[in-house]
Amino acid sequence: MSGPASANGSSLADLASLVDAADEELRRPAGDEVVMIRRADELVRRSQERLSELVSTARSSGVSWQTIGDALGVSRQAAFKRFGTRDEGQTMAAQTTDLLERTRDVFASLDAGDYESVRSHMTYTCGRTLTKRTLMGVWQQVRSDSGRLEECAEVTAQTPDGRTPLTKLANRHLSTGAIIQATLRHEAGEWMGRVAYNGAGKITGILIAPPGSRDLPF
Repeated sequence: MSGPASANGSSLADLASLVDAADEELRRPAGDEVVMIRRADELVRRSQERLSELVSTARSSGVSWQTIGDALGVSRQAAFKRFGTRDEGQTMAAQTTDLLERTRDVFASLDAGDYESVRSHMTYTCGRTLTKRTLMGVWQQVRSDSGRLEECAEVTAQTPDGRTPLTKLANRHLSTGAIIQATLRHEAGEWMGRVAYNGAGKITGILIAPPGSRDLPF
């Protein structure tokens, strides 16, 4: 592995190992300080993203700010100030509108072959699962069966239990995430598209299935 480009595709463990080896590398005449700085910065950024995801997941599962604060060695007020104002500060109505539009953009980007645009909205864990090869492979199969996407219609929002429309919960915070469902109208057929979001508005799953499908994972 060499250079910052390969580091971007590394796991957190790989990046941590590279940073741990920095002192030894930099003592050598050929040590590249700039490369190590980039690797360390990437590790910090991705670690912070992962930490935010874990806090959001914990809050969605009912974990208190006091417990989260204890885990971080800070007060519950400090934990909330660091994570809560960002993840829980938007109203339900405003964030729902944003997620509806984001979902339309997700499927439009897939049809345009722009995986990176979709990846930028995924959680770290989701990105590790829905790789470019996996997600674009599914989409190419959809296009092979039904042609290009013509319209992303009937976009609706639900709470994670799949039953309660978010519009009934206006003025409450979207702390547990949402499922956005759309009808994907292609040239020669329709599909059901679903995108799952966490409380921070990051994508945790994307599902494409025939209309009327049941017993879906989300």
